[in-house]
Amino acid sequence: MPSPSPASRNKRNWLPTPPAHWKSNVPSAPPPTACPPSQPGEKRNATTAAPPSRFVNDHVRSCIMIRWPKSLRSALSSGARRALDPHANHRGYTHLTLGALSRYLAHTSRRHFLKLAAAAVVLTPRWLRAETRMNDACGPPPPPPPAQASGAEGLPPLPLPATPQRRDEKKNPPRPPVIAVKIKNGTVRDWATDLNDLNNLLVWMRATLGVNFTYDQKRLSQINLEAADVPVLYRTGHYEFEFSPTQRQRLRAYLLRGGMIIFDACCGREAFVKSARHEIHQILPDYPLKPIGVDHPVFNCYYQDTGNVRFTPWSRQQNPALRSPGPSRIEGVEVACRMAVVLAPHDLSCGWDLHTHQIPECTYIHSDSALRIGTNLLAYATATRDLSTSASESKAFVDADPVKTDKFRVGQIVHDGDWNPDPVGLRNLLDTVAGTSALKLSFEVEPIPVDAKQLSRFPFIYMTGHESFNWNKDQTATMRRYLTNGGFLFVDACCGRQAFDQSFRKAMSRVLSPLPGASGKLHPINAKHPLLTTFYQIDKVAYTQAAQHRNPERLRHDIPPLLTTQIGGRTAVVYSPFALNVGWRLHPVPYAVGYDAKSALQLGVNTVMHALSQ
Repeated sequence: MPSPSPASRNKRNWLPTPPAHWKSNVPSAPPPTACPPSQPGEKRNATTAAPPSRFVNDHVRSCIMIRWPKSLRSALSSGARRALDPHANHRGYTHLTLGALSRYLAHTSRRHFLKLAAAAVVLTPRWLRAETRMNDACGPPPPPPPAQASGAEGLPPLPLPATPQRRDEKKNPPRPPVIAVKIKNGTVRDWATDLNDLNNLLVWMRATLGVNFTYDQKRLSQINLEAADVPVLYRTGHYEFEFSPTQRQRLRAYLLRGGMIIFDACCGREAFVKSARHEIHQILPDYPLKPIGVDHPVFNCYYQDTGNVRFTPWSRQQNPALRSPGPSRIEGVEVACRMAVVLAPHDLSCGWDLHTHQIPECTYIHSDSALRIGTNLLAYATATRDLSTSASESKAFVDADPVKTDKFRVGQIVHDGDWNPDPVGLRNLLDTVAGTSALKLSFEVEPIPVDAKQLSRFPFIYMTGHESFNWNKDQTATMRRYLTNGGFLFVDACCGRQAFDQSFRKAMSRVLSPLPGASGKLHPINAKHPLLTTFYQIDKVAYTQAAQHRNPERLRHDIPPLLTTQIGGRTAVVYSPFALNVGWRLHPVPYAVGYDAKSALQLGVNTVMHALSQ
């Protein structure tokens, strides 16, 4: 900035204005300030609070951080405080270095300097503190947790015996529950460059959700994963990493019991992303890692549509394929209708720490988008941690009645849209049918592809899923022949996912369109359809809270929104765009768009009985 003329030194209009981000409503504690850039040419993002980190020096630099008290703020103009540090924040904090002090002395008047000197003499013992910062740290560290003072007893001088005297000092409040543990791994330059990331995120959550949580930082060996009291593990970093076989086994058990792991590629480092994908596959080889759809509850459970994010302008320069706003490209692994692993290939942690960089080939999600995604992730994790059922604990249907000798085989369609999100649901339904009906049948479920030889073995097939899928021409023709030859297809969109719903409607349109008349498409079920009275008399159904929130107008009618197709005078297809599977598991699934457990079981039992009675 050019030096002002002597006549204008006392004017405020030439002084730099505060950064725009301090006018936002983003809460922060402590104020997310940092030392000024230590090297020429470093730039601050206009919406950030800390300068870019330079991964080149290991030395420690010191600076003085001042919080201007009211008396000193009244003695000094706001412009004079900003002259010491152009990035001083709205709460009066600033970092004072020798360079900043020399600049101030060169550009201020004698009167202002004398005010500063006099105030410093009086107020320095109370408001001046020195702090040491690592040059590699992107921002300041979070405040230490409050000391858990107990009501200790004081004793008078000897000789004993004596009566204890109670201390009357004020006690600190109890520590909030731990919602996440940040994993220490490798060097500090790898995992701890964003020292204030989780702290800022939890401050944001306290302001927006009204919840009070805290976090820990531990090595993986120090975390008691078996106690199931840590909802979220958080692993961020820049470099390649690898878990040991023992660590992978512990992490797998933790995830299957209901935990969540968030992997964040700090600065969008590709080396970290590759290692994370490899480790996720090693930990959960039987569950695929896929991009998370924008309609997934993790992007809509508190803030809506957080799957579409803003990337920083620098990120779009480094990767022109990024759209802003556009898909976050965050990937995940689902276990039993619950997101267990989240991988952010584009930086979230710097956004939580309220700053970004301009490092070549690095990409960042803007702070406002990153904070909303982080809030949703932690809210989702706390809501869903208890619903998980591990593969070893999944209920396998076993019919203990030896009289029921006839086997009724149910085929479950295998496709590329997450075909078996929750194996417990269908087994519970078949168990209910066997236990409540007079049919002497033993049920058996077998996964099958859309193949003519395989489909012909099953008079009843079931299909569900979360994601989109596609049938080729041969598979479409095979399904058409199966239905016209007497087969029965029962389908529901697991968790009410829109991606699966849209794919199934398109697939069935191609399957049914060549058929004549009303058989050529799906139709809403009518109140007199025999399916609604085959076993249970269903004249009204109830829905989950998520379904009522998403479709208030659509669900005013008592008739369930099922879609059916008649071929040759019989029901050939029954489809529910609202989830039935999650209701069959008899445990609430937060954020699932579907029927409640009672209505889901009644509709499921009636559908199976109706198919058997045709």
